[in-house]
Amino acid sequence: MMLPVGSAQSNPRSIFGRPVQMMVKKRLQKKEWKHSYYVSTLAFSSKKAFMDRYNLRGAAEIEQFREDKDGLHLSARRKQRFEAQQAMILSTDLVHNLLADFRYRALANSQFENWGLKRIVRDLLAIPGRLYFRQAQLNRIELLATHPYAEEMIICFEKYCSRDFGH
Repeated sequence: MMLPVGSAQSNPRSIFGRPVQMMVKKRLQKKEWKHSYYVSTLAFSSKKAFMDRYNLRGAAEIEQFREDKDGLHLSARRKQRFEAQQAMILSTDLVHNLLADFRYRALANSQFENWGLKRIVRDLLAIPGRLYFRQAQLNRIELLATHPYAEEMIICFEKYCSRDFGH
């Protein structure tokens, strides 16, 4: 089934900035109809041609999706309205990019360098602490001193916050 691109409620073209094809795969699972939604900026002659190409994707992409799904708890987050689901997806894309940047710039050359997204969120970004601001600028970070990762995380945060973001 192909969905029209310019529906009355939303226009995916305005989100992606170019024409898109939207497809829905419908399947019966445990006596309930389940739907999978696919969006592509590529043009295909048929749904079968799209699915054949989709199934040829590389494993690295699948691993990244799995890591994001686990680390950001995406499997438990579904919205009923299409617009709400779009907003959630765009928000998680932003979070993914911020965490990837944090991992690359703050955790490099630390004991956390090779940690996955799930472990970073669960074990590092959940360390109890406080942020202190002065005139809307981050002034100080305090982490629970007895936490086993607190000392090295302070070093990582200092490295991350001291970077010149504009250059």
